[in-house]
Amino acid sequence: MRFTLAAPLLGALVLTAPLLGADHDGNVEWDGVSHVVWQDLRPLVPMQGDAFGVRVQAYRGDLTGVSAVADVGGVETAYPASVVGQLGPYDIWQADLPATGETAMSYTFVLTDGLDTDYLGPDGMSSEPHASGYELDFATLGHAPVGATPVAGGTVFRVWAPTRATCHVRGEFNGWTTANSLTKVGEHFIGFVAGAGTGQMYKYYFNNSVWNTDPRASSLNPTDNQNAIITDPLAYAWEHDDFIADPLENLVLYQLHVGSFAGRNDPFGPASNPSGYRDVGERASQLADLGVNAVMVNPINEFPGDFSGGYNPVSAYAWEWALGTPDDLKYMVDQLHAHGVAVILDVVWNHLSPSDNFLWNYDGTQLYFDSPAQDTPWGAQADFDAQGVFDYYLDSVHHVMGEFRMDGYRQDAVMAMTDSGWTGQWPAGQALMRAMNDVIDNRYADANAIAEIYIDNPWVHTGIYFDTQYHNSFKNALRDAVFAAGGGTPNVSAVAAAIDGTGGVVGTQVLNYFELHDDAWPLNGHERAVKQIDTSFPHDDQFARGRTTLANGIVLLAAGVPAILQGSEWLEDQGWEENKIDWSHKTTYAGVFDYYKAIIGRRTSEPALGADADVWVYHVNEGADVIAFERWVDGGKSFVVLVNLSNTNRDDYRIGLPRTGTWGVAVSNQAAEFGGAGDGETGTFEAEAIASGPHAQSAAIDIPARGLMLLEHEPSGASCNAADIAEPFGSLDFSDVLAFLVAFGSMSPEADLADPIGAFDFSDVLAFLNAYGSGCP
Repeated sequence: MRFTLAAPLLGALVLTAPLLGADHDGNVEWDGVSHVVWQDLRPLVPMQGDAFGVRVQAYRGDLTGVSAVADVGGVETAYPASVVGQLGPYDIWQADLPATGETAMSYTFVLTDGLDTDYLGPDGMSSEPHASGYELDFATLGHAPVGATPVAGGTVFRVWAPTRATCHVRGEFNGWTTANSLTKVGEHFIGFVAGAGTGQMYKYYFNNSVWNTDPRASSLNPTDNQNAIITDPLAYAWEHDDFIADPLENLVLYQLHVGSFAGRNDPFGPASNPSGYRDVGERASQLADLGVNAVMVNPINEFPGDFSGGYNPVSAYAWEWALGTPDDLKYMVDQLHAHGVAVILDVVWNHLSPSDNFLWNYDGTQLYFDSPAQDTPWGAQADFDAQGVFDYYLDSVHHVMGEFRMDGYRQDAVMAMTDSGWTGQWPAGQALMRAMNDVIDNRYADANAIAEIYIDNPWVHTGIYFDTQYHNSFKNALRDAVFAAGGGTPNVSAVAAAIDGTGGVVGTQVLNYFELHDDAWPLNGHERAVKQIDTSFPHDDQFARGRTTLANGIVLLAAGVPAILQGSEWLEDQGWEENKIDWSHKTTYAGVFDYYKAIIGRRTSEPALGADADVWVYHVNEGADVIAFERWVDGGKSFVVLVNLSNTNRDDYRIGLPRTGTWGVAVSNQAAEFGGAGDGETGTFEAEAIASGPHAQSAAIDIPARGLMLLEHEPSGASCNAADIAEPFGSLDFSDVLAFLVAFGSMSPEADLADPIGAFDFSDVLAFLNAYGSGCP
């Protein structure tokens, strides 16, 4: 067999490649080191007289030693740290500091890798010791996180209200009285309340007149006046700390709406309505079976009502009550990680809901908004120019990717925050996007940031630092062609141009798709493509099936990062917000599901089909509505994608092929096994020495109507021995992967698999992947 390279293995190798320098090589990797005071203390809020731990994270395997230097009353003492766990690609180091009777202290870190010693303090990394350290003030508790944090014997509360004179916290723990006032410390009110514990509700009470909830609460109770609920951020016992998301090069995204995902004709059993976080977690195996390695979850921050697409948030911290508890959400993330699936969260920072917006006149003043507020078509935009508001959003990155272990963002409507034509506070919006992406790059290296923006411009990467952006010209050209194909007039040249790349953004810089939530949302007046193509129930004729599998096949095989909408894999015809997807379709359209599974499996296992692998559209026939493009990697495999957008079989169609030798049909959407008409070429064939187009060799191939065919060249250069570098010889297993990584890291000859000899670079990694993926017995 030739499909032995599993997707998680490919992802691990591709991600590990840039981090191979993170080794005991006498060089501390500064860009992998981070410490966030309000995230990295154990307990999270040490009180006076508490012994506590301080944590720092660094790339796995990078450091040979870490110590925390505590300054208590002017006396410095070093405390050794050890690795206490992993978080994605990082080691977590912790030093335990003894209790002190002093009211304040500070600390810094000393990090070593062999003979290299560097220092971490509030100003970042340095090659010299820091003059000052991270400060803890046990008298004011100024080191506490903003929000409510349970500690031994009670809870520490902290809220931002710079212009208010007084603040009380009132809740179930004190009979909703004013018994507990908080102390003004700078722009915040802070205080410890004995007896306040997890699960209890509370609110703040400003200037003895204004009640409001906690903007930083993870859980709100919308059935009881949006009361905040105390939650313990450390209570959930994570099972998969070592999960590392596949890199963009290898991602296949599946857009998932939690509330409509589970429970309809569902073989896994019933689910609540809306379905919830645990329902998704319990069906993670379905996504693994399909082969996707990332879900792009529609927004799940608290919104009005129980049913919503999520694009009307009232908080950047609270999770939608109707879908479950914060720990239920952690369970969902944990289970998806257990099945090799990353979780990318769709977040809406560009506006807040016009209803239930408790941040409006939050403490009796317009603290979170301009006056008058900056408006958007969907609701008021927060005042990013105010530092406290800026921090509110920026700190939520740690909330989502730190506490909840998610693997990136889809940032909604980026232009509404960054373009002068949309908002008067675009400079602050751009600064916020840059700061967000800097945090992700420094502390969550395996996470990715996706911009929903429709300009196909490199500035999205160079100016505001996103990893990838919506590929607008690709989506438009593909949808226009697919829907025009019904009348026989698809613009295949536009599709070809989109596949070749647009505006200087290519490869991992673009997110390709045919249909995502906006395109299939009845609330927007849109229906699923199968329903638009076949308007009669059950919306599954040969045209709907053929054109949608063709379109998503192009998405999955083109260069760029591919994304599909939940239910596409079984011809779902319902919308996604109020109507649940129908799991009986997985059986009814089992062939279609198998087609998606096959093509996704190829996409995630073949380096030549990766987001950044080479692409060349070398054949465009407007008269026949046929295009062909090659995907390849130097020194590795070559694939050709043949597309026939017409309603006519193109038999004996001569097409140039980029390589001599044997070719085979790897996947065809019209194959009978995939529920197709059974038309088109099958099996293997030889390239003939007949020139066609730019190539000296070609073949006459039957291309079915509404057909997409993935042709695979059988390279003669891939050999078992190139990958079989660990004992026992003749057997390929994970020991060979580990042996390769060790050899590559030490620049040993066994890892030098690509030319030029003596140069160790990513071409060697690709050569190893090709050899390993050849599947020798």
